[in-house]
Amino acid sequence: MAETINKYTVVESLNQMLYESATAVTAVHGGSDQTLDDSHTALYVGTGGNVVITLQSGSDATFTNLASGQILPVKFSAIKATNTTATNMLALK
Repeated sequence: MAETINKYTVVESLNQMLYESATAVTAVHGGSDQTLDDSHTALYVGTGGNVVITLQSGSDATFTNLASGQILPVKFSAIKATNTTATNMLALK
C-alpha cells in the first residue's frame, strides 16, 4: 500500500513558517526550568549550544550543538534548565 505524501507550493510552505508570537526563554543551565502556557511550534536559538525541551508528547529531548541563529521546528511545552547551554532563545508559535 502506497503512502500519500502531501506536497505544498512554495507559498504554502512559507506560510507554515510564519509565527504570530514569541516568548523569551529564560531557562539556562544552573537556572530554573521554564514551562510555557501552551505548546509552541519552533525554537529560535540566538547563541548556539545545547537545548533540553519537553516535547508535546511529554517526553524530554536533548538537541546538541545547535547553531546561533538556528530555528528548530519542533512542538514543545517546556525548556529544561539542566544541560541547556544555548542562550538568547525565543519560543515561537
